[in-house]
Amino acid sequence: ALGASSSGWRESLEAAPLRAHDPGVGIVPEDGRLDPRSVAARLAELLPEDRVVVSDGGHFIGWANMYWPVASPDRMMMVGTAFQSIGLGFPSVPGAAAAKPGATIVLTTGDGGGLMAIADLETAVRTAGGRGVAVVWNDTAYGAEVHLYGRKGLAEPPMRIPEVDFAGLATSVGAEGVVVRGIADLDRLGAWAAEPVDERRFLLLDCRVSDRIVAPYQHEIIRVNS
Repeated sequence: ALGASSSGWRESLEAAPLRAHDPGVGIVPEDGRLDPRSVAARLAELLPEDRVVVSDGGHFIGWANMYWPVASPDRMMMVGTAFQSIGLGFPSVPGAAAAKPGATIVLTTGDGGGLMAIADLETAVRTAGGRGVAVVWNDTAYGAEVHLYGRKGLAEPPMRIPEVDFAGLATSVGAEGVVVRGIADLDRLGAWAAEPVDERRFLLLDCRVSDRIVAPYQHEIIRVNS
């Protein structure tokens, strides 16, 4: 209506390198656990394109929210960030499933927030069914607290969590749980995505990741608070 025209600047950029992120090292030598960057990068290749990502809060928002592109703003729901709370992941899955009945619902949560919301695991599995995927970043810690307050010298034991078998918990309420200790274990997601929706179960990927890798956004917070 204003008679404006594009300068062509955006079209002149090569966007792919600008969107690239560190692929990680696969297995972190210090503890033998998965590099969350490598997990996120591989999941980006395997997740169905027609998806809604529901994000709990925690250190792990530096992985899914960076590495997994979505089709539109309403397909990345950062519930934990919006409410500044963890433990909102599993209970948000039913709402996303109702709002986008044709899409794959992908939950990204940590072990801390996942445990806080565990009462709603069954609801998430039942309502999303074969359209649901949960990725649990299981680093045996409240990662954000460890990386910030642990560096300040505060006692870390209260920030640590014994390793929880989320795959087993999910299986007990009717889902398919997969313990992910190597990148190849993620291939189950590719096979799952190729199956008919009504013939597959909710899939939970219990990713045993290292807490040695700190997300870039967390480094910024550390600098501000140091």
